[in-house]
Amino acid sequence: MSARVQDYALIVGHVWRCPTCREALLTQPETTWMGYKLSEEQRERLRQLDEESFQTLMRLSECTGLSPQELESAIEHPRARLRHLGSTRGEYFFRPNSGTRS
Repeated sequence: MSARVQDYALIVGHVWRCPTCREALLTQPETTWMGYKLSEEQRERLRQLDEESFQTLMRLSECTGLSPQELESAIEHPRARLRHLGSTRGEYFFRPNSGTRS
């Protein structure tokens, strides 16, 4: 069983790996994070992200306020690896609105 990782970290971990969800988060954050438990500070940090925030893990750590260890745990977490943002149970292997396999 994986250690509990907060929703905020799971979002960041997933968008590090998935350019499709990253683009969605950068262009439509309120829609993309729907259903995740986020504080207002976390929402604001996500709104401030841009493509440059993803140049390195250290840069992403600075931008998100997550420690490098938290970020690495989130990136490797099964939920961050298998589930696209905005998906529901059973949609793990499909990109939202595309109907194609990941």
